[in-house]
Amino acid sequence: MSIFGANIPLLNKFLKNFASCFTKKQMAMFTLVIYALFKDYKRNSLDAMAKATHTDYQKFQYFFSDSKWDIQAIKRTRLEIIQKQRTTAPTKDGLLAIDDTGCPKPFAKKTEGAKWQYCGPLKTKEVCNVGVAAAFASQAKHFPIDIIPYLPASEFPRGEKNPQFKDKIQIAIELFDLYAESIDFSGTVFDSWYAAARFLKHIHEKGKIFYSEMKSNRNIFMYHPVKKIHCCIKPDELVTLIKKHYWDKIKYVKFKTTDGSESPFSRGLFVRGKA
Repeated sequence: MSIFGANIPLLNKFLKNFASCFTKKQMAMFTLVIYALFKDYKRNSLDAMAKATHTDYQKFQYFFSDSKWDIQAIKRTRLEIIQKQRTTAPTKDGLLAIDDTGCPKPFAKKTEGAKWQYCGPLKTKEVCNVGVAAAFASQAKHFPIDIIPYLPASEFPRGEKNPQFKDKIQIAIELFDLYAESIDFSGTVFDSWYAAARFLKHIHEKGKIFYSEMKSNRNIFMYHPVKKIHCCIKPDELVTLIKKHYWDKIKYVKFKTTDGSESPFSRGLFVRGKA
């Protein structure tokens, strides 16, 4: 019997796909975790899971802290399920979206990675855990692909000089490399913070397209068609140069909202060319 008063055949059938990732005892706990998430996923905790499933708290604590199971195997299985289903499989008209997100932990003292840093959901700084995530998005479907935890430099001896430390851009590059070949998508999209030179260069060298906003205070190194030299220019000057000297590489695009109407902010420029 489940926490809903009866077993749910469809959910149980789905969970069987993950049986190879666990032992029998682990699989039983994993099933309880998923059922508990269905009951209250917004305000979840180990204590809430235990109460919702009438299970000893220590069993949940052991499952997450000490039990040995392969999270990468779970991720692979989940993506295999998504890619095999016609209604969920990624399509070439979709985008690989990369961004970071945070989980506020205002009272955390010893939680690994929980530091005073920018928290995306709150749009301000807070003690939180941060992860860099990749998701698939198209007009018809969207789903999370993967998330890699970001550990601040203060978590490592010698900080940023520690070879195990990875900044957010490096994690974004890893996510891009992991899924650029295995998932169909037309391009990669991210906000202006991730429009760092090393990330853009990496994507370009892989022969992929990227979409991003550019902050007005950024410098863009490129060949200046008037000065006939490579130099740094501001985005507003670049727009003028594109319209005058690279008009043949411009494609005007319009994006519609989910209800089919055109957003007043949906017009834009797509520039074909090198990064």
